[in-house]
Amino acid sequence: MDNSPNQNVPEEFEIEEMLSHIRPRPTSRFDKKMRSAPWVMPIPSKVSHTLANWKPARRLAWGLIALLLMIALFGIAFSPSIRAIARQFFYSFIPAPSNQIEVQVTPAGPGDLFHFSDPANFTLSVKEVQQQAGFGLKEISLLPEGLIFTGSRFDPSYNAVTLLYQGNDYKLFLTQRPRGNSQDVFSIGASANVKLVKIGDIQGEFVAGGWKAVSTQPASENQTPSSMININAIWDSDLPQGTLRWQSGDIVYELRSVGEGSPSQSALINLANELK
Repeated sequence: MDNSPNQNVPEEFEIEEMLSHIRPRPTSRFDKKMRSAPWVMPIPSKVSHTLANWKPARRLAWGLIALLLMIALFGIAFSPSIRAIARQFFYSFIPAPSNQIEVQVTPAGPGDLFHFSDPANFTLSVKEVQQQAGFGLKEISLLPEGLIFTGSRFDPSYNAVTLLYQGNDYKLFLTQRPRGNSQDVFSIGASANVKLVKIGDIQGEFVAGGWKAVSTQPASENQTPSSMININAIWDSDLPQGTLRWQSGDIVYELRSVGEGSPSQSALINLANELK
């Protein structure tokens, strides 16, 4: 068995795109273990009988709890500082437990996520990709000098459209997708710094850096075109990469630059303000 690292190491943006499709959920086995965990203590029958006689008191307690929750939600809704902190907690950037991860992918063909950032995969015009997606799209209305539109692609599994723009020494990806029923998340390293920004009057979030692949290994010795490949990656806040995310109506937007000439945080915000 050859354990030497695979030289076809994915780009940072490709790793993030792989991670965006991972939605870990607790299994029934996890729920069963939690019910039988050592800290879950049964209530003695004598205590249970006493509690049963305190139904009015319990109803009063639940009423007070509900009132406190309503007051808290009201405060979050009308206090800008609290609202900003709360939104940062649940909006889009989800820190990993550490700055190192391992993911598995199946690089079966050039259309896979493993080759997502290849310009050859962005073959559709905005009109063509909008017909496939079925929802209204926005473009950067005023492109800075040196930045050109390359093409777009549609990901039906995620109902997402990505427009690719290229500069002299960087790529710019504009992704748009309906929010849907599930939380739209973006995996970042434990040490990543999430900055709250303003895009017009809409709150957004910005993160500098990204995941950098350090090695790829075949998952088994009998490789086929559908064999899994293990990718080990580390989070590097100094990578020339920036990601800006925000939501307008029911659409989630992501503007990401990759490359040595990547625009600054303020430049990305200016581009986001040019979407029409």
